[in-house]
Parts: sequence; C-alpha cells; structure tokens
Amino acid sequence: MSGLFGTLGTANSGMNTQQIGLETSSHNIANANTPGYSRQRAEMQANTPYTYTGIGQIGTGSKVSAITRASDQFVLASIRKENALYNQYQYKADVLGKMEVIFNETPGQKSLSDDINAYFDAWSQLSNNPDSSTAKTIVVENGNNLTDNMNHIAKELDSLRNETVSILEKNVMDFNAKLEELNELNQQIFKASQDGSVPNDLLDRRDMILEDLSGFGNIETSFDEYGRASVSLGGEKLVGPGEPVKTISVVVGVDENGQPIVSEGGNLTGENITLENGESYPVGQLLISNPKDNPPVFSPIEVESGAAKGLQEGLVEIDKRTQEFNEFVFNFATAVNIIHSDNGKGADFFTLGDPNDPNFAMNIKVNEDIRNDHSLVNAGKEVRVPDPDNPGEYLPSEGASGDGSRAAAMGKLADTRLGYPNAVFEYDPDTMTIKNEAGGSTPHGAYVDIVTKNGIAKQQADNRVTSQEFLLFQLEDRKFATSGVNINEEITDVMRFQRAFQANARVITVVTDLLDTLINRTGV
Repeated sequence: MSGLFGTLGTANSGMNTQQIGLETSSHNIANANTPGYSRQRAEMQANTPYTYTGIGQIGTGSKVSAITRASDQFVLASIRKENALYNQYQYKADVLGKMEVIFNETPGQKSLSDDINAYFDAWSQLSNNPDSSTAKTIVVENGNNLTDNMNHIAKELDSLRNETVSILEKNVMDFNAKLEELNELNQQIFKASQDGSVPNDLLDRRDMILEDLSGFGNIETSFDEYGRASVSLGGEKLVGPGEPVKTISVVVGVDENGQPIVSEGGNLTGENITLENGESYPVGQLLISNPKDNPPVFSPIEVESGAAKGLQEGLVEIDKRTQEFNEFVFNFATAVNIIHSDNGKGADFFTLGDPNDPNFAMNIKVNEDIRNDHSLVNAGKEVRVPDPDNPGEYLPSEGASGDGSRAAAMGKLADTRLGYPNAVFEYDPDTMTIKNEAGGSTPHGAYVDIVTKNGIAKQQADNRVTSQEFLLFQLEDRKFATSGVNINEEITDVMRFQRAFQANARVITVVTDLLDTLINRTGV
C-alpha cells in the first residue's frame, strides 16, 4: 500500500518491532541472575517491499522474524561431560574424607596408633615387675582400650558404608525424578514448537535438567528437530520422544542367602525387592528396568563417571579398608594369643568371636576370664593352664617369681614383622617369639599402611576435584560469554528501542497531521 496510509502502516510496524525488542530486553534484564537462563535476541528484518510501477520498490516497514537464544551446544555438552567427572571425584573424596575422620590419625589427636603403642609399652613395663598386680591391671586396661577403639572403628566403617549406600539410593531417586521431568518437558517443547516457534525458556530448562542428570552419570544426549532430548546411560536409552521412561534402581544389600536386595527406583520409603533368579550383583550396582514390565526385569547398567561412579568407588574403598583392618586385627590378636598362651597351652589374651564371622575388628575383646581375673595375665615363661578337673578354672603358675620373660617377648612383638594379609606365625617356644617374615610389617606399621592408603586415595581424589573445578570454571565462563546477560548491553538496547519507538510514533503523528490537512482543510 502506498500513500499516507502506507506510511502509517510502515510506522506502525516499526513501533511493533521496537516494542518486541524492548520486551525481549526487559525479559533479559529480569532474568539476569536466573540460573541457566540464556540471553535472547529479537531478530529484526525488513517487510516485503511494495512495487511502485515506474519507480521501483518502496519499503513497508519491519518485523521480528524470530526470538533466538544465545546458546553454544558444544560448550554445554562439554560442561555435562566435565560435570560428571567433577561429581565422581567430589563424592569419592567425601567418602574418603569421612574415612580419614574415622581412623583419626591427625597429629595431636589420640588414635589407635597410640593405643597400640600403649598396649605394648604396658607389656614392657610388666616385664620389669612381673609380680605386680597393678602392672597386670594396666596391661588388661590398655587391652580393653585398644579393643574398644578397634570395635569403634569397625562400627564406624560399617555405618559409613550404609550411609554411602543411602546417599547413592537418594541420588538414584533424584535421577529418576529428573528423567520424568525431562519427559514432561519434551512434551511441552513439542506442543510449543508445532507452530514453528522456538520455546527458548523451555529449552533453557531442558539444558539445566540435562546438566543435573550429568552430575549422576556420564549421560549421552541427542535432540530431534523440535528440540526434544533423548538421554542414554551406559548404552541404554532412558528417555526419548514417544518412549516410556526407563527406571534406574540400585542394589542396597544382600539377604541371608546372598541374593541381591534392590531398591527399585531408589525409593527410600518403599519395600525393597529381593532377586531370586540367581543373579549376583555387588552392593551399589545400578540396574535398569522398564516400568511396563510387571514384575520388573532388572538388567545391570554401568557408569563411567558421575556421582554414582564416585559413590561406587567409595564403597569399594570402604570394603578394601574394612577387609585390611580385619586382617590386621586378626593377625595382631593371633600373634598376641600365640605368645600369651604359649601356642595354645594357656588362655588366649583376646577373643575374636565366631570364627566364621570375618568381622574380627567388630568382635575382638579381651578374654572375659582375664578381664575378671588379672592374675591370668602370663608374664613369665611358664603359663597358667586350664584345670582339667574344674572347667573354667586355671591351675596355679609354676613359674619362678620375678620371671617377666614372656611379658618382655610380648613387648618385642611390637617390632615383629608379620605377613599381610596371611601371616605364617612361626613360633619359637624357647624364645617365646614369632619369626619375622620377609616383606612383612610390624603391627603398628600394618595399621599405618591402611591409613596411608586411604590418605593417598583421598589426596588423588582431591587433586582431581581441584582440576575439574578449574576446568568447569573455564567452561562456565565461556558459557556466560555466549549466553549470559550483560546489563550494560541490555540498557543500551533499551535506549535504542526507546528512541526508535519514539521516532516511529513521531512519524505517525506527522502522518496524522497530514491526513487532517487533507481531509478537513481542503475544500471541494
């Protein structure tokens, strides 16, 4: 359309275009601090011109062709990948840090190392005064302190294991909830995209959910033409357009028959499922199932990084340290018992509970007979043996008064090198000592080795956390450079749109005056 009305339409389109630009800038400013928000731009272009015969084309104004968001999908994919690695080492470092607190070998703090040294020192003191009941009482009390600390460490390790399984279960539940949220978001994106528009705010939310999901495991993502996301984990597709959402579950224990106990979907309040098909999965193993299957059919799924991997590795570290600690306690108690009882002739100093229960650290105690009667502590070469005629009673010692040779041999055990995990215990009844094993460790050294292994693993995890934090910071900085809202730029745009809007409004005022002159001030 040409003429004044055409000019009026051109100015009106300009006002509409600048108004949309102003609304877009206002939206950016309002979401400047909104997590995951990507800056949006109103893409403006000229309208189709009007062809004026004999003159040429005359412009008809402007329009907004699209509202686009500034987003770099390559950077976002890199963030998801590195976020998975960061969470893996962060969760692992947390578990190892809690184990450090349990072992409590911080300088200046009373620890199991101090109790071990105090126990052997008590035997050395007894060797100097073997007939002293007070010295024997000190040996027994130091033994009680030592076993109490061993019991405490074992119980704390078991509690940490259960806590780690619960955290993994909670993460599985959150992961499944995010999958359901992503599935619903896919449907919303599809509905909003059917008219050809781009649902920018929904896509921002989609990318945030994908980043949250990446914290759990190394997910693989793809997108269709509408922007709907498909997510796979360990080669298994979990969610996608038009497909049911798969469920991730986790093995949280085993029953008395060794069958895995599964927390379906990580449901902390629901009843767990015991698998009865002969499957054998470790605690912490992730399983995948289709919600359409009733009863559910579980298949193992592996993750290479993420919080799930970090917690799984944490469980492995807990199990290793627990096993090593039990082996240390067994070797320590067995060596003490061999020397104290003269290889089984007299009373054992320690009891280890049920021989079929490998939790020696949790079950170790000072022999109840010795706790009740400190005179049963064997300080000399001759040991008190059980009375065959009175079960539970012991015959008097035939050893010479002042003989502290066995107590001295027990004190030397502190420097005896035993094999780990399986010691040989070559006992010499004449010297009352156990032969050193090549490549072995002293009792104190064996315990320190356990603590050192945990410390090294913790330091390695901390180093990886630090490096991943730096890498994520760089990626987030690149993401902000592309997608972040710059307030100064937006204010500048607001001023540009304001001036352009006012200018277009001025054109409309001028055309209105011209029309008034044409209609009301010209006579016929």
